[in-house]
Amino acid sequence: MIHAEITSGGLHAGEDANIVVHLRNDGPKPCTNIHFALRLPAQIPALRGNKEFAVPRLDAGTEWTTTVKVRPLRPGSWTATSANFSFRDDVGGGHRITDFQAVLDVAPPVELPPAEPPRFEIELSTVRVACGEWDAVKGEIVNTGAAAITWGRLSLQGPFSVDPKGTAVSLGHLPPGERESFEFHILARETGRAVPVHLTAVCANGAGGPVERKVRRTVAVGHLGQQQPGTVEVLYLAANPTDTERISWDAELRDVEDTLRMGRHRDRFVLRQRGALRVRDLTQALLDFSPRIVHLSGHGTEDGQFLAEAAGGEGQVLSVPGLAALFEEVSDTVECVIVNACHSARLAEALAEHISYVIGMRSWLGDRSATDFSVGFYQALVAGLPIEPAFKRARAAMALGDERLHGRHVPVLYHGQ
Repeated sequence: MIHAEITSGGLHAGEDANIVVHLRNDGPKPCTNIHFALRLPAQIPALRGNKEFAVPRLDAGTEWTTTVKVRPLRPGSWTATSANFSFRDDVGGGHRITDFQAVLDVAPPVELPPAEPPRFEIELSTVRVACGEWDAVKGEIVNTGAAAITWGRLSLQGPFSVDPKGTAVSLGHLPPGERESFEFHILARETGRAVPVHLTAVCANGAGGPVERKVRRTVAVGHLGQQQPGTVEVLYLAANPTDTERISWDAELRDVEDTLRMGRHRDRFVLRQRGALRVRDLTQALLDFSPRIVHLSGHGTEDGQFLAEAAGGEGQVLSVPGLAALFEEVSDTVECVIVNACHSARLAEALAEHISYVIGMRSWLGDRSATDFSVGFYQALVAGLPIEPAFKRARAAMALGDERLHGRHVPVLYHGQ
């Protein structure tokens, strides 16, 4: 005996769904020549799949199924029938079923919550790029929403040239919580501590129209951090007030001069110097020259202030806030300040609010060690190393001359904000 049944995973008005027709042999013997013609109610039209089919044979206990795709039009209970349901038993006897019925319940449409538009953040990891040559601006886009981003496009603009081969970056499938990296190549021709970078991202997640997000970030554009071609002017400023211990700043200056004169890139470095430094000398020197490196050599107080010389030669304290404000005014050209004075870490930290790289001394440092550090630093710079590797080389060179300094990290490098 052939038994027919229609099942579904749930029908909702206005939504495509599948219904499954089951033909099962519940008898002890095989059946043959099975025919079934499905007649659906007008409220449940078929979209795809055969509604009439023939099965040559079904053995006892076996089942045959087929799927029909439908789209119910209205909620309610509707009856499906069969226009032709027949089969033959194991001895060839014919059977026709005329009373087949199957009730199909259609529920109202499912009201889904409004789909959440894509949510994402743009993070820029690059803080500094070279001036005068192509460099990379890198970052990540983060999917902070609950749905996957299916498509996205990111572009970059600013006061620089963008590689025409990569003016926009396409984003692929990005699941919730995941990140995707991006990279643009730019050519900046002018230096600056806060050059604006405008990023525009357009993303979609299939929940309606795409969402656009614009962010503004800044990067520092400079020469020295990447050792770009061009003149590097070093301004060496020294003070040794008469009421302080004698220091050998003139010997240090001579060693620095010799170092710059012998280095591989010596033609790119120009050394300017002012001794017996007074306040007016400092401000005038920063007007007369356009240094990328300012080197302060002298004494520091225990509370972190630098001592210049007063009119009579005695010490005059230069306040930390005052020096920080002065160097803020020249931050577009000055990229590195070295405060080669004892206890100058506090001053260095304040200057780093405005200057990209500042080196200070955490505690006391002797003349010989201070000179060894300076020579090692300029040796590395004139050989073509960037500032941070040059600083590490200088600290290692200083420890060679006095093993007690190894690992003490008396000179400290502060990165600008």
